[in-house]
Amino acid sequence: MPTVAESFADQLAIAGVQRVYGLPGGENVEILDALRRQGMDFILVKNESSACFMAATDARLTGGIGVALATLGPGAANVFAGMAHACLDRAPVMLITAANDRESLGKHTHQVIDLGAVFDPICKLSAELIAENAAETIQQAIALMRADRPGPVHISIHNRIAKQVMPAAGGMASDRTAAPIGHGECSVDSSHIGAARKLLADKAKPVIIVGLGLEPSRPYLQLRRLAESLGAPVIDTPKSKGALSANHPLFAGAIGLTRDDPVYEFLDEADSIIAIGFDVVELVKPWDYKKPLIWIAEWQNHDPQIASDLELVGNISETLDAIGAAKAQTAIDWGSQRVQRFRAGLARRKLPMPAQGRILPQEFLASLRENTSDDITLTTDVGSHKILAALEWPARMPNRYFVSNGLSAMGFGLSSAIAAAETSGAPVVCITGDAGLAMALGELGLLTERQLPVLIALMNDSALDLIRSAQIRRGRPAFGTAFTNPDYEYIAKAYGIAYRKIASREDCGEAIRSWLSLNAPFLLDVMIDPAGYPTTVR
Repeated sequence: MPTVAESFADQLAIAGVQRVYGLPGGENVEILDALRRQGMDFILVKNESSACFMAATDARLTGGIGVALATLGPGAANVFAGMAHACLDRAPVMLITAANDRESLGKHTHQVIDLGAVFDPICKLSAELIAENAAETIQQAIALMRADRPGPVHISIHNRIAKQVMPAAGGMASDRTAAPIGHGECSVDSSHIGAARKLLADKAKPVIIVGLGLEPSRPYLQLRRLAESLGAPVIDTPKSKGALSANHPLFAGAIGLTRDDPVYEFLDEADSIIAIGFDVVELVKPWDYKKPLIWIAEWQNHDPQIASDLELVGNISETLDAIGAAKAQTAIDWGSQRVQRFRAGLARRKLPMPAQGRILPQEFLASLRENTSDDITLTTDVGSHKILAALEWPARMPNRYFVSNGLSAMGFGLSSAIAAAETSGAPVVCITGDAGLAMALGELGLLTERQLPVLIALMNDSALDLIRSAQIRRGRPAFGTAFTNPDYEYIAKAYGIAYRKIASREDCGEAIRSWLSLNAPFLLDVMIDPAGYPTTVR
């Protein structure tokens, strides 16, 4: 009979898990060895939250689940930011931690914290394994991650339990017929489909807003067909960028970054809203629209519930196929014509002149877009650069843009890029601030260890620019938001990473092309002028 650890590893393999990200302790020895014998790749991180960021990106790219591992006590405490990201960014991540020995509780307090109290508020399940409950608990945890709205689970296990033989009734290791993870498989009532068509039939200015709930259904073709049939502009949120190509004449832009994102004017003018996979967790501005709204998602409209006239809960691709070529009485000056006028207005905006020896972040983004293919994967960290990139990066393909937006956790960008390159095997660009990179600097070692083709575009301005801008906007002096950066050329050299400092658009293009030809880790030290950020007070 298999041990608990062996059964656990086998169930993860059945669920499609190929990689586990983590930072183990001595209390993880048994489960770690079971993963090794199962043939799984273990990616050793330098910070436990990095493991969760990586697991979340892995899950989104594969359409499966992500797995992270940490020890008890300080490891479990250190992983919290990563698990909070999985919670608020709706990522199906399983965290495996060590557990304190139940036989010592009450007599021994070293590294003892109540893991249930820590993870219960942000996890769909937090449970400790014992041999008698292992089979049921593991299967329940795997199913819960994708059930309804995706989210994380936490499983703890002590070495002594991990070595125990599974009870005969729970012998999962030989069960290779486990059901696949479901992805919103219930069908929508046909009467609701008819009601949706009827609601839209007399509308003159319909608009579509899409969100993070498009994954893992990936109904991109159906989304485009519906938009074209209705003549409806499409707005995305940062985690759904590329669902409709930025080149499409109906793509309006992104919301969720500030309270006055330009594309909010489409929602203000619209007479109806089709919300597809939408989740207000991505919005900075509270949602308060009372216009006719059709909710199409794989989970219920809740937490918080937004005003809607019709809710179609089920597989999104199936639902959009059923709605088919819905028609509206779209106004002549709406649709692609309205989008064209909107884009023309944005193009007329004047940018400030950059300081000597500095480059505007817009210029860097433009050069990056010019010199990379449509299918390039981009990750961003959190800060002023995140807001700019999410608003202005023209994503031309779906599932190629990764960001922590529900939680907005700094340190995400590099970790996500590592997982994206590891999972896809393709080049990845990470746009990060100097403060965000500092939080994850230790993970640079993975780039050289695994020879991952990641370009780190470091937006170097020696400040927490988003916070500094908030201080100035409120009439306060900049205080506690500036710092001294290290010499990144020496840091890159220490890790064996190619390095280039750039301060002009011409430098950008040449450096990006060099990275692509090198197909290896590359640190681009971008000397930016933060005056170009939309959040900067001018």
